[in-house]
Amino acid sequence: MAPALQGSMAPRWRLAPLLLAWVGSVKLPKSPRFVMDLKYSAPIEAPAPMAERRLQGRMPKSGRRLRKANSHPCDLGNYDNVQYHLEIQVGAPCGGNVSDGQRFQVVPDTGSSDLWIPASNCTRCKDRTAKFFLEKSCTAQQIGDRITFRYGDGTVAVGGSFTDWVQIGDLAVEKQFLIQVDKMESDTHMKSDGILGLAHHYVSDRGSRGRTFMSTLFSEHPQLPMMFSFYLTGNTERPSRLVFGDPDLKEHAKESEFKYGKGYYMSHTDLWLTSVWSIGWSGTGVEMAFPDRGTLGSPALIDSGSSLIVLAPDIYEHLLGELKWRFTNCRELTEQQIITCDCPPANDLSRIPSLVINVIDESDQQFTLCMSPDEYILESMDPLNGRSTCVPALQKGSTTQPVPLIFGMTFMRSFYTNFDIHNNRIGFARSNMSPLPPDAKCTVNAAPLLRRAIWVVSVFVALFSVIFACYVLLAPKGCCSWLCCCFSGAFAGGGGDGGHRPL
Repeated sequence: MAPALQGSMAPRWRLAPLLLAWVGSVKLPKSPRFVMDLKYSAPIEAPAPMAERRLQGRMPKSGRRLRKANSHPCDLGNYDNVQYHLEIQVGAPCGGNVSDGQRFQVVPDTGSSDLWIPASNCTRCKDRTAKFFLEKSCTAQQIGDRITFRYGDGTVAVGGSFTDWVQIGDLAVEKQFLIQVDKMESDTHMKSDGILGLAHHYVSDRGSRGRTFMSTLFSEHPQLPMMFSFYLTGNTERPSRLVFGDPDLKEHAKESEFKYGKGYYMSHTDLWLTSVWSIGWSGTGVEMAFPDRGTLGSPALIDSGSSLIVLAPDIYEHLLGELKWRFTNCRELTEQQIITCDCPPANDLSRIPSLVINVIDESDQQFTLCMSPDEYILESMDPLNGRSTCVPALQKGSTTQPVPLIFGMTFMRSFYTNFDIHNNRIGFARSNMSPLPPDAKCTVNAAPLLRRAIWVVSVFVALFSVIFACYVLLAPKGCCSWLCCCFSGAFAGGGGDGGHRPL
């Protein structure tokens, strides 16, 4: 989610989890990239990255480990790989224990700033949504400012502001700014109660807002390292986690350290942005680069509230053209702005290229993040004919989205991702659930020198063939036989007499 500006949310792009509503033969209403609407239904088999299917049963169950003193992991629930949620407690009951606070399931969203939950008098909130009763919390202090969220499909959420005690896992804050939404105008299907915005600060509208949760957390816990990390999986045996404080690379990654992107864009906005030089397909020569932006590259939002990889229209069309011909019977779902295709026989993705993302670091050097086809191809079953269906996890965005590149949950399942608030940067380490090895290498031109050599030889052979064909067709009659005689005479006269030639 993008941050709210001046009391309202910026217009949203349509989100892809509607993507598999078609696959599941369930018709869902139009929706923006609104995390409450990240629900699809697949009655035969829930779609998942092929890599997750192939890793099922191979990974050992993780036992209990002693964690670092400054590392606070929180397990995340998983709604069909298109939405993750965690439990929070809000408020302390009068005369009761603080652990008896009101509980809510919220989406941890790096693309927004606000923490909001449904109010007890919320209109048009779904029946099973947990609702907040202000009068039952002795620690709540009502502020009363009205704040409106507006979304691209016309969805409107309105609520009043207050402060209260909030606990997430074993971490608690006393005076957190929240919004209790009392009015919802939407037909979307909520699967969580509210949103936990994880943006590091507000850029504007400070007059009507308090501090973000991240600001409050690190202010009230100064000993806590100012960072948090996401470990997302599609495997129920390996639960997803949001870790506050020190990350746990040994437990969650194949690599021993993070690779950090440039933090320039983060220092100028409230969004979690990194710098991307180019994005393309391995071994194809097809990529979209941003040389006009120099060493800053293109801003890319790392968004835990988006399901897919959302690309600006020109980038999407450029990349998809190279991918579509490798599948059969591809169909465009115009409402969801994605495509679905028949899977290759035996789900063999060996001819499908890897996704190559070149990130720029603080030293203006590039490092590559590779995603194998197993990671970005979602597999499901067509309920009409029972065929295996492949859905590339690329969604066509809009010209109004905040940045050209948005890397959502599909991307974050491949990389253990660290959000470093203190240094304004985002780090990536290969997830231990990824099928690729640590420090995996990939390039748009897999063997550039060999390809160039083959190209030069091919040009030479083609040119020689054309010249020879022209000579044979256009040479004067008898010229060829004269050449043959000359060559024959040369070899015949080149014996031991020094090569006598007739006068």
